[in-house]
Amino acid sequence: MLVAAAYILLSRPLILLFNQNPVIVDYGRWLLISQVALYPAFGLCYMMTITYQTIGASGYGLFLSMIRQGLFYVPFILVLPKLLGVTGIYLTQPAADLLTILVCLCSIRSMKRIASANMNRLPEGG
Repeated sequence: MLVAAAYILLSRPLILLFNQNPVIVDYGRWLLISQVALYPAFGLCYMMTITYQTIGASGYGLFLSMIRQGLFYVPFILVLPKLLGVTGIYLTQPAADLLTILVCLCSIRSMKRIASANMNRLPEGG
């Protein structure tokens, strides 16, 4: 969360390190902010991916690890800029991130159910 906050607060100076053109700096600043705005919530998604793999549902864990870039980002980057122009580029990653987070949140109950079922099948003492 601190890294995301630092990137957001220091977005302009960070972009200025690479380019002095005011138009590029403005675009870059908003693009950087859009890339890191939802980073703090991704701890949940990474934890769930690993947990699903650990509890024996590796297929769903693989699905969770692929949806952000594959299932959501690719269609958004193809469609949103055509619909919204430059704003669509800014919104592509946050939209993919938000949908990924929603899928992860909706998966918590099944994760608990699968983990409980698999824990009940463990032999005693192991």
